[in-house]
Amino acid sequence: MITKIKLNSIATYKNLVEVNDLKKVNFFFGNNGCGKSTIARLFYEFSKSDPLIGPFSHCSIENFDRANENILVFDQEFIQRNFYTKEDLDGIFSLDEKNEEIEEKIKNENELIFTTKVTYDTKKENIEDLIKQREQLKESIWETCFNYNRKFKKDFNKIDLGSRRETFFQTLLDKNKNTFNVKSLTYLTEKYNKFHVEELIKINNTLSLETFQKIIDLESNINELLSEIIVGSNDVEIAPLIEKLNNSSWIEQGISFLNKEADNQQCPFCHQPTITQNLLNQFEKYFDTTREEKLTRIKQVFSDYNSAFSAFDLELQSISSQKIVSSKVLKLQNIIQKVSFSNQTEFQKKLEKPNERKQIKSISNLKDLVDEINSIIHNHNLEVDNIKQNKSELKNDVWNYIADQVKNNIVDYLTKDKAYELEIDTSKKELIVLKDNITLSIEKVREWQTQTVNTQTAIDNINDLLLKNNFRGFKIEKKESENNITKYFILREEETFETHVFKTLSEGEKNFIAFLYFYQLCLGSNDSENSTKKKIIVIDDPVSSMDSQVLFFVSTLIRRLIAKKGTGRDQDGNKLIEQLKNESIEQVFILTHNIFFYKEVSLAFGARICCSTSYFNIKKVDNESIIERVENYKNIAFNDYHLLWQEIKKETSDKISIALMNNMRRIVESYANFMGLIDDVNLWELKNDIPEDSSENLIITALISQMQDESHRVSINDEIYFTRISEEPKDIALKSFEMIFENIGGKTHYDKMMEIC
Repeated sequence: MITKIKLNSIATYKNLVEVNDLKKVNFFFGNNGCGKSTIARLFYEFSKSDPLIGPFSHCSIENFDRANENILVFDQEFIQRNFYTKEDLDGIFSLDEKNEEIEEKIKNENELIFTTKVTYDTKKENIEDLIKQREQLKESIWETCFNYNRKFKKDFNKIDLGSRRETFFQTLLDKNKNTFNVKSLTYLTEKYNKFHVEELIKINNTLSLETFQKIIDLESNINELLSEIIVGSNDVEIAPLIEKLNNSSWIEQGISFLNKEADNQQCPFCHQPTITQNLLNQFEKYFDTTREEKLTRIKQVFSDYNSAFSAFDLELQSISSQKIVSSKVLKLQNIIQKVSFSNQTEFQKKLEKPNERKQIKSISNLKDLVDEINSIIHNHNLEVDNIKQNKSELKNDVWNYIADQVKNNIVDYLTKDKAYELEIDTSKKELIVLKDNITLSIEKVREWQTQTVNTQTAIDNINDLLLKNNFRGFKIEKKESENNITKYFILREEETFETHVFKTLSEGEKNFIAFLYFYQLCLGSNDSENSTKKKIIVIDDPVSSMDSQVLFFVSTLIRRLIAKKGTGRDQDGNKLIEQLKNESIEQVFILTHNIFFYKEVSLAFGARICCSTSYFNIKKVDNESIIERVENYKNIAFNDYHLLWQEIKKETSDKISIALMNNMRRIVESYANFMGLIDDVNLWELKNDIPEDSSENLIITALISQMQDESHRVSINDEIYFTRISEEPKDIALKSFEMIFENIGGKTHYDKMMEIC
């Protein structure tokens, strides 16, 4: 059993407040806002968590046996937790806090399932969009690549690159995984024409390197001969003159016109008879056989040179029609012709002037060109011999060329495709998690649906209580079942299931039904885990918004809960302790601000309630709560008069209400009776100095009239006044109230009471 509670740093309990020596039944009385609900919340939070956390972390409850005791708290939060109203249909409710918790869990989990499914569907659609985009990306790269297939089919139609875009792209993709050599389009076109278009035949002729080398050798011999100065004999007298004039060729030519037998002949140049036999002999001696032999040698070598040159030229002519070397052959022919013409000229000059050094041009620098022509012919012939292999290599070169053309496109595609792949894979994994979460949530809902509490027995008991206590205006009926939780509604008199209109319950009806259900929990249990534990019951203001009939009924039920059984031994078997009639109840805490209810529930009625009781008064001074122990329930009664003053102070309406007028009347009567002034003061005289048509006169008249009526005096037109005062401002009534106290000598008392905290 709980023996002490501590409140500290929570709500209006700003400093430590201890409540000691708690009994079986404990009564707490206090006005609204003084701190009663904080005590109820402390019990509830402590039932959920030990040690206390959050706002109540500085508070404590001592000697609570959690293993054998269970705390039940009735307050406004209990009503909200247990009297669950559906938002979409007024008047439908389910009882039991556990059911509410389960339904709230199910509701939240179903909302989570819904949002998860929405996320799942959205994610699934997103994956489908990504897959479509990825396919579109693939289609785009396939089309880009296959355009080259179409192009090469047009220009290289004898090379088969396939007809399927997918395999065409895959070949290019594989190509770009490795390095490769790329040939130009011109090269490919040339090779294609050679291997596929033209009639490819071997070239049987080539340029003879032996002939070419022979020409070069003859050039060397000729230049050696041409560099020699060829002259006549120097033994004759005419030799110095010929040498000096350097005209031996001219003279030799002239001699050919002379008659070697005649004397005194005419000169072929000057036509004078100057040529004697002696001069002719000298000329013959000068031009002897040695000179002739040298010239003959030159002529012979040059003849061989021309023959070799002609043979080489014939070789050039034999291959000049071959397209692959025609340009180079033509170039070589042109050079050779020029060289030949130049060399012929030099040869003639030497013959004409043997005594002059001459030199011919060589074609040795054309050796590379000759080799190139032969190499082209050789390679051509190899291509002819290996035509199948060459066609295969050409096809590979075409693939390499296309792969190079689309290389950047493929790199861009692979980058984007990888990004799509990663995003799709990630989304699919998220999809699996979402699906698992949905499955897990569905399993949770199914599990929670098996944990619901059947409240039908409690409903039957409540209806029985209503009937036995003459509450025939309504009863609780079953409406529907959802998530294995039964829903109820109020069926009023003269209504049927067919005609019933679901209306929102009044606050009093909600509080009454909720308390009746709480009462059933106090008698039994809805929790198998705590069914064997003793109950510690906390009841906070159970008659809020209830009428007097219900108040009596609730008071009666609470007195049953705290009815005594007798005395017994404590756990040690030593001390005698009083026991409650309901053995499942260990301890009760009752908190209220209603003085009438407090008196009703705490009244002993011939000592039928448990005598192990304690009484506490809760006050708020300077906005700080304090708790005082009092001797018995009677010590709370003086607060009734104070409560009337506080009711006036907390009136929130701007207009005058009947309740305000009643409270004012009761205060004036109580004060006047206590002071002995009610018979000595003529209250009607208060109006003498107040204008007849003023609001103050009206209010004071109405107030005094009601007081007179309640004192069995004749009232003056009460109904008229009460009808009119309902439209008057509250401030006027308060001012009139103050004026009454001024006139009866109680202004100081008025000021003091209006400043009460």
